Amino acid sequence: MDTKITGEILESYLNCKYKGYLKLIREQGNVSPYELLQKETRNHVRQAATHKLVTRYQEVDTAHGVTLTLATLKRGISLFSDVILEDQRIAVHFDSLQKEVGPSRLGEFHYIPVLFHEAKKLNRQHKTLLAIHGCILGDIQGKQPQVGILIHGRECNTTKFKLDSGDKSARRALQEIKEIQETGVAPVLMLNRHCQICEFCQRCHVDATAKDDLSLLQGLSQKEIRKYNKRGILTVTQLSCTFRPQKRNKRSKQKSQPHNPALQALAIRDKKIYVLGIPKLPCTSTQIYLDLEGDPERGYIYLLGMIIVRNGAEEHHSFWVDSQAEESHLFQKFLDVVNRLDDFYLYAYGSYEAIFLRRMIKDLGQQEVGDKILARVVNILSIIYSHIYFPTYSNSLKHIGGYLGFNWTEADASGIQSIVWRNKWEQTGSQALKEMLATYNLEDCAALKKVTEFLYAICPKQASATQPKTITHEGYPVSQVGEMSPDSSRPDWGRTEFTIPDFRIINKCAYFDYQRDKIFIRTNEALKKKRSKRHSRQGKKDILANNTIEISSQKCPSCRGTEITRQMDRRLVRLARNLQITQSGISRWVIRFTTTRHCCLTCGKRFLPEEYLRSDEYFHSLKSWAMYEYVACRSSFSKIAKRFNDYFGLPVSTVDVFTFKQLLSQYYEETSKQILAKMIGGTFIHVDETEVHLTRDGKGYVWVFTNMEEVLYIYRKSREGSFLNNMLKDFRGVLISDFYAPYDALPCEQQKCLIHLIRDFNNDIQANSWDEELKKLASDFGKLLRNIIDTIDNYGLQKKYLGKHKRDVDQFFKNISGKIYRSEVTEDYRKRLVKYQDKLFTFINHDGVPWNNNNAEHAIKEFAYYREVVDYQISESGLNSYLILLSLYITCKYKGVNFLKFLISQEKDIDEFCENPNKERILPQIELCPKGFIFSRRVRRKNKHTKNQDSVGIINDIPVEKVISHTEKD
Repeated sequence: MDTKITGEILESYLNCKYKGYLKLIREQGNVSPYELLQKETRNHVRQAATHKLVTRYQEVDTAHGVTLTLATLKRGISLFSDVILEDQRIAVHFDSLQKEVGPSRLGEFHYIPVLFHEAKKLNRQHKTLLAIHGCILGDIQGKQPQVGILIHGRECNTTKFKLDSGDKSARRALQEIKEIQETGVAPVLMLNRHCQICEFCQRCHVDATAKDDLSLLQGLSQKEIRKYNKRGILTVTQLSCTFRPQKRNKRSKQKSQPHNPALQALAIRDKKIYVLGIPKLPCTSTQIYLDLEGDPERGYIYLLGMIIVRNGAEEHHSFWVDSQAEESHLFQKFLDVVNRLDDFYLYAYGSYEAIFLRRMIKDLGQQEVGDKILARVVNILSIIYSHIYFPTYSNSLKHIGGYLGFNWTEADASGIQSIVWRNKWEQTGSQALKEMLATYNLEDCAALKKVTEFLYAICPKQASATQPKTITHEGYPVSQVGEMSPDSSRPDWGRTEFTIPDFRIINKCAYFDYQRDKIFIRTNEALKKKRSKRHSRQGKKDILANNTIEISSQKCPSCRGTEITRQMDRRLVRLARNLQITQSGISRWVIRFTTTRHCCLTCGKRFLPEEYLRSDEYFHSLKSWAMYEYVACRSSFSKIAKRFNDYFGLPVSTVDVFTFKQLLSQYYEETSKQILAKMIGGTFIHVDETEVHLTRDGKGYVWVFTNMEEVLYIYRKSREGSFLNNMLKDFRGVLISDFYAPYDALPCEQQKCLIHLIRDFNNDIQANSWDEELKKLASDFGKLLRNIIDTIDNYGLQKKYLGKHKRDVDQFFKNISGKIYRSEVTEDYRKRLVKYQDKLFTFINHDGVPWNNNNAEHAIKEFAYYREVVDYQISESGLNSYLILLSLYITCKYKGVNFLKFLISQEKDIDEFCENPNKERILPQIELCPKGFIFSRRVRRKNKHTKNQDSVGIINDIPVEKVISHTEKD
């Protein structure tokens, strides 16, 4: 493209990238009157500002209308004005250059840019434009200017800006426009606020309408549009399909609900007006419709129009002032009219009128009258913004009034055009322009009146927002949107609420349990027999004992005396349940413990042996089988308890199974510490985290640490990673993780998961299928990684073979480090790659270090299966107990060890069990409960065989005659 980049193109690009492109390819549009007015104002500012600067310097120390070169700048003239810098690619005009002290390529001085602009209020684009001039100037003189000067407004106000912060965005914009100049590739068309004054407005609007582009919705910012595009939503029709009505929280403190772009898009697609919620519209007998016209540059109001509707009659008022000094008279005339009215409300479209009233009340000191008026101002735009969705692309009065059939006398009437008319009137004093402005102002009042009356018609005071309904008003389809979630095609679980009491009783009588227990039992003999059998009084079922062990004590627990006597006629019995697990199957095993009351002859104390009192009701093998079912087979407590009863005839309850989990987690807590110690002493650790929801504490996080053989799960209440510093302080290997920030603070070497990066690349490419820069960067990275993966497939993770790729890695980062991408997504990836360049290919410098974090992700999945069942239903203590057992299970799985056999062995060191898995281990005949622990099934009862009160407190004792061993039976 042979067109040079000019200052006009740069300014157009900052206002709209697509406009800058059209200017660069020499397209011509219909210049609006407002743009012509801006050019006239800028010329006026340029003449006044140039005169202002020249008067500061002597004529011999200034230069005007020259072409800038290095030799020209070295002359050291104090002030250059109206100069141009031109080369093969750019031809930028500088309003002025001012000499400053500071070393540069020119000598002990350099120049700073001075820009003239017609705007009274400055924004970020003005500063960026100044910074671009500074960048161009800095490339010539060898020093980037630190400050720049903007002389702006009719009064030639001077504002000095620091250019350090704006230099980066200016460089990027300059680089982008140069790439467009080289490639000729047009940027994405995106309508914005500049369109209303742009010469290409009609052309761009037609193109956007043909594509159904999201930027047609004027309420969406460019940031929001990019967010939707990343989700694959590119058109207004696509956005409309995402709308889902939501029930508003009654406890919400937000007074007004936010505008919903998806509902706006739905209104456009369906060509229907949607009403969301219940708008609050006041009731009054007198309505005042107010509209103001003002000069935004000088900040004053020159025209006030009102339409007063009272008892069906209309009054029209129009007040005009010639200058800013007469603004107070305008307000006074307004007060004279309003003070004659008692009950009224003042309707305005937007906050412009309220701001004017508040300012005038403050300036004139009429606070009491002002409070009365301000309390009765109704902003119709805010009501429409929150509740009413017209099938228009914007909520402006022109669009909504035009949709409702209102027409303005002047076809091009608008707020921007009124500024042009006012400036022409100031220059010519034309009575026709004055009448044109007054007519336009009153027509805005009439349009406001039409819109307001339409709102009253579609939103009656008694309207209900709880049930959707469709009404028609003057041929306009209107739909009431309920604040309820949409009905699901699948019926919900739970009880149905009936409005008629008889229906509620009839529905209750149709329940399965009710009919089975109350109705069918009267006619079904089988059900009747089952019920009678279930409720019959049966004695306690005899339990066959496989072994009997007599327990006695040789010392008194109080005085440690050895002279002990036993009451042989009062024998007590306790049963212990266990499972014998062999290669051929599993069988029940019941042990009978017997003892008698002991009496110490030395101190007279009567007691029972401690081994008897603390004998465990369920042995370790039985608990191990229960926890194997719970952790490895993912069975619930209730199912495990039922299997104990169905398979082995053991009366194990759900609470007992929960207790097994607590006891075994305490027993193997030392094992989990050994697992962590072995990982810290290893060469690498994988780490990852996932969220979980508890019953009381809400959201928490489960972290997993693993290598190729050990796995450890821990729970933390938050995702904060500060605990990692203390936990891994002795770790000297490589930490393999995702890109979560807390991992970066750890002092060890790190390898970031490249699979995470590949997935992110892929997702963003799918969401931004038009982004060629992103595809190019991803392709280059993929090619580099693919070559490394081929080497790994051939030789494994050995640094002597992977070292040959170091040069390719360094060259890749060198190529992208100094490049600036036009695409924001691609630029973010470039920054991400450069930031982590020392942590993306750490594995090529080590032996056996993986390049991805899939090992941790696989371990996370094991917990995720469990989370699907217990999410929102588990406590912190229950989760911690489960995580200890899960750590053992996955570690055994990685090491190739049978998890059930390891639990049955009662071994605490998994590695020692791996060395001798078939070693015969001598297990104790009596297993004791932890001190202070009592099973929930055990109850305190009084011994009916003795009258002595000391026998109260004997737990779960069973009379001897109820327990029959195999030997006694034979």
